[in-house]
Amino acid sequence: MKETQVSVVVPVYNVQEYLSECLESILHQTYGALEIILIDDGSTDGSLELCDRYAKKDTRIRVIHQENGGAAAARKRGIQEAAGEFLCFVDGDDTIDVQMIGFFLEHMKNADLLTSGCRCEKADGRYLQRFDAFEEGVYKTKEEIEYILRNMIVFEDRMEDGVLPYLINKFYKTDLLRTVAENIDTRIRYGEDRELLFRYLLNCQEIVITKENFYNYRYRSTSAVNAPNAHFLRDLDCFYNSLKSEFELHELRDSLLRQLEKFICSRTLTATRFMGFLPEIQSIGYIFPFYNLLEGKRVILYGAGRVGGDFYRQLKTETNCQTVLWVDKNWQKYRTLYKEIKPVEQILQTTFDWIIIAVKKKTLAESIAAELEEMGVRREQMLWRAPIEIAGI
Repeated sequence: MKETQVSVVVPVYNVQEYLSECLESILHQTYGALEIILIDDGSTDGSLELCDRYAKKDTRIRVIHQENGGAAAARKRGIQEAAGEFLCFVDGDDTIDVQMIGFFLEHMKNADLLTSGCRCEKADGRYLQRFDAFEEGVYKTKEEIEYILRNMIVFEDRMEDGVLPYLINKFYKTDLLRTVAENIDTRIRYGEDRELLFRYLLNCQEIVITKENFYNYRYRSTSAVNAPNAHFLRDLDCFYNSLKSEFELHELRDSLLRQLEKFICSRTLTATRFMGFLPEIQSIGYIFPFYNLLEGKRVILYGAGRVGGDFYRQLKTETNCQTVLWVDKNWQKYRTLYKEIKPVEQILQTTFDWIIIAVKKKTLAESIAAELEEMGVRREQMLWRAPIEIAGI
């Protein structure tokens, strides 16, 4: 019986240093009926020659050379050329575990999409395991699919991805993907993966979500997604309007547009980071989570680190509550940055309704709360929640 062919599309642009490791991880998959399509997107560093060398070594590899058009154009070309019944993407500087494609094929069954985890290297060399926010399982009833669509961009109204917004850790039906990809805007240079993914999800009738993790994403400061983008605001506008026009035609229009607008808001808050501005003038990285509790209240903010600084900048523009004091245990350390910062002891001289503990780690928040209790502050006057970090690979 002939094995089901799987197409693996690899966009390649100036990844000579990593490409061999990437291709070896694909060639050594436990499942062998592969068509490996390398889209050389105008590389100038020797990646092109390396692609051709591998194509001569293994007949499963096909190389397509094109002028540089960006990741969206490269993936679209790969989709158009694919002959396999199923398709997955692997970026040219990443690797996959040897069992990935075999596992995907085994568990895909009648689904239109299988989505899994991703092992992400961070800028400091640490690795972070990322997964979809949904429970593992098969989603195929109308209600289950609608639940995914209502939460795919922003999960349950929190600033958290519902479905991981990457193309790389997923398994697609090639024919369906080809139809969807015809309508993507290849001019989009930020969010091009999200655009294709969200359009594809709108067309799915059955989705498999697994917490298995086979994909290894490599952080590179020089990659397109991490390099400063002076045209970020233009690209974000292009992304927004492309998906907006698609969502407006869908029966879940209101929910889809609300999620999209929340995502756009989160990205505009951090636009200066994506544009490469100096860290000291970049926009916020942590979203203040307590607006709904503070109307008409007097607030003390505890913490002047990154979280506290971001919270304070947001509270300064808030008219529904009054920030009466900002303190930190190491207040003298932060006075060069923030003239408003005061010592913790001033809490006892201030009338307030809430103290917001602005730190990232729960253990530190609990330690601060215990110290405040020793000072005579009631625990029920303290608020802490794990801050929502605006980030993305």
